[in-house]
Amino acid sequence: MSNSNVSILSRIGGGITKLRNFFVNTLFLAILVLITVALLTTCQGITVPDNAALVINPRGVIVDAATVPDPFEELLTAGPRLAEVELRSLLRAIELATTDAQIKMIVLDLDKLAWAAPAHAQRIGEALVGFQMAGKKVVSYGQFYSQAQYYIASFADALYLHPMGQIVFEGFGGFSFYFKDLLDKFDVNVHVFRVGDYKSAVEPFTRNDMSEESRLASEQLYQEIWQHFLRDISRNRLIEKPALQSYADNLAGILDVTQGDMARAALESQLVDELLTSDQANVRIADDVGFRNRQLGEINGIDFQTYLNANALYEPAAALGKAKIAEVVVQGIIMNQGQSNQIADAESVIRLIRQARDESAVKALVLRVDSPGGSQFASELIRQELELLQLAGKPVVASFGASAASGGYWISATADAIVAEPTSITGSIGIFSFIPTFEETLQKYGVYTDGVGTTELTGSLNPFTGINQPMADILQAQVEHGYAQFLALVARGRDMSLDQVDAVAQGRVWTGETAKQLGLVDDLGGIRLAQEKAAELAGLDDWEPIRLLPPIDPRAAFLAELMMPEARTKVTKTNVLTQLQQGLSVLAQFDDPTNSYVLCESCLGSNALNLLR
Repeated sequence: MSNSNVSILSRIGGGITKLRNFFVNTLFLAILVLITVALLTTCQGITVPDNAALVINPRGVIVDAATVPDPFEELLTAGPRLAEVELRSLLRAIELATTDAQIKMIVLDLDKLAWAAPAHAQRIGEALVGFQMAGKKVVSYGQFYSQAQYYIASFADALYLHPMGQIVFEGFGGFSFYFKDLLDKFDVNVHVFRVGDYKSAVEPFTRNDMSEESRLASEQLYQEIWQHFLRDISRNRLIEKPALQSYADNLAGILDVTQGDMARAALESQLVDELLTSDQANVRIADDVGFRNRQLGEINGIDFQTYLNANALYEPAAALGKAKIAEVVVQGIIMNQGQSNQIADAESVIRLIRQARDESAVKALVLRVDSPGGSQFASELIRQELELLQLAGKPVVASFGASAASGGYWISATADAIVAEPTSITGSIGIFSFIPTFEETLQKYGVYTDGVGTTELTGSLNPFTGINQPMADILQAQVEHGYAQFLALVARGRDMSLDQVDAVAQGRVWTGETAKQLGLVDDLGGIRLAQEKAAELAGLDDWEPIRLLPPIDPRAAFLAELMMPEARTKVTKTNVLTQLQQGLSVLAQFDDPTNSYVLCESCLGSNALNLLR
C-alpha cells in the first residue's frame, strides 16, 4: 500500500475519531445540563420518613467493587451486562438503619437480585441479625425465590411468597464443557506443564471428563458450602436439616401431594410463613409502618440507595488528622494489564498500594481479595509491593471475599494476617503453563512451516511450529520452580514448614472454614474484622476506614450508568460454542511473560460466581 493511501486512511480514521468524540461530548454535556436543570428546579432534599421501612432491593449481582465498563465496548459485546451492587453499600445501609430511630423495619425485596456468592449472602444475613438484635423487624416478600434470594430472605422474621411463586434448591456444584475431542478433530496440540495433583484449570482442554482428583476436591468444597447453607436456613427457619435436604432431593414427590402447586409445597415445608399477593403483602407491612400512598399501595418506605444518599454517609469524608485504615480491592483475574471488568490490573493495584505507603495518615492496609488468581508474575509484583508497605511499618491484613485462590492466595500469603469468610474459596496452591499449538492443523490443510535458527530454542514457542523437547523441559522446570516459590512464600508467611504447606497445596481448593483449620487462614469474618485486626496490629485505638480507588473517567461512568440494563434474575445460559469462545477469550488475555499461571478453576465462571443462583 502506498504512503498516500496510508495517509488518506489515517486522515479518514482520525476524522471518524474526532467526529465520535464530538458526538459523545455533545451528548454528555446535553444530558448533564438537563439533569442539572432538573435538580435545580425539583430537588428539595431527600428526607427519611418517620416510622419507615428500609427497602433492601438490590438489582443485579453483588460484588466487592463495582466496575465502570467502557460504554462503547458494551455496545459491541453480545448481550447486556448485569448491573452490579456493592456489598459495602448494602451493609452500610443496614448498619445505619440499625441505630436510626426513623427506620422501624427492613423489607427485603430480592426479586431483581440476579445472584450473590455464598460469602456475600452470609455477610448480609449477619448484618440483618444485628438489625434484629436492636429490636427491629425484618420482612421479606418475593414473587419467586432463587436459591441466593431465599438464603438471604431466610434471615427475615416473616417470609412471604406469591401464591404462584416457587422455591427450588438446586444445590451447589459446577459443570464444565470438555473440549479434548473437539480440539483433536482440528489437530490442535495442547501442551500443559503443571505442578499439583488437583490443579485442574486446564482440564477442559486436555480431557473429556473431570479427573478423579478434581472430582474429589470439588465434591468436598461444594458439600461444605451446602452444609453451611442448610445449617443457616435450619437455624433461621427452625427446620431440621434432614427436612431441608429432603425438600431439595424430593421436591417432585412433594409436588405429587400438592398437585404441582410449588407455592403450597414451600408453605407446607415451612419455608415461608404465608402465601400473599404483592398487594396483600404491602397491607401486612403497612400494618407496622403505614402507607405513603394508600391508593397506589405504596408503603411508607425508602429504598437503600436513596437512604444512603439521604444520610450522605455512603462515602464519609475523611477526618483530618485521624489515622486511616486503607482498603484496596483486588477483584477478577490477576493480569499485568487489562481494561476488562473481569481483570484485576496489577499496575493499577500497585499504584494504590504505593499511595497507601506514601500517605502518612494511612497506618495499615486491608487487601480485599475476590480473585481466582491469574498471572504468577503479576501476582508476585503485587505481593512485593505489599511487602514494601510492610517494611515501611504499615501492617497488611488480607480479607477474602467469595474467592481468594491460587494467585489470589499468592498475593496474600505474606500478609500479617488473613481473614476469610467461612465459605470463601481459597487455597489452590499450584501452578501451570498452558500453550496450544496448531502445526498439525495447518498441515492437514496443506500449510507447512520451515526455517532455520541458531539454537535449539529458535522458534520453539511458535504456535504454528509446535514445542520441541528442550523447550518442553524448560517450561516444566520453570513451573516446578514456580511451585517451589509458592510453597516457600506460604511457609514464610504462615509460619509453616514446606512439607506442611505441600500437604495442603497441590492445587487443592478449600473453604475458608477448612483453610483456618489447616493454618492457611487466621480468622473467619468479614472486612470489618479485617479492619479491626489491622488497627490492632498498627496499635491504633482511634481510626477510620478509607477506600483507595483507581481514577475513574466521569464521562465513561455517566454513560455506563445510562446504558446499564435492567437487572436480570437469571444469568443467561451459554451453549458449548459460546463457552469455548469465552474460555478462549479469557486465555487470550493471559499476559504472563513466563507463561506461568496460578489460577483456580473452581473459582471461575458459574462454578463460583453463580453458586447461589
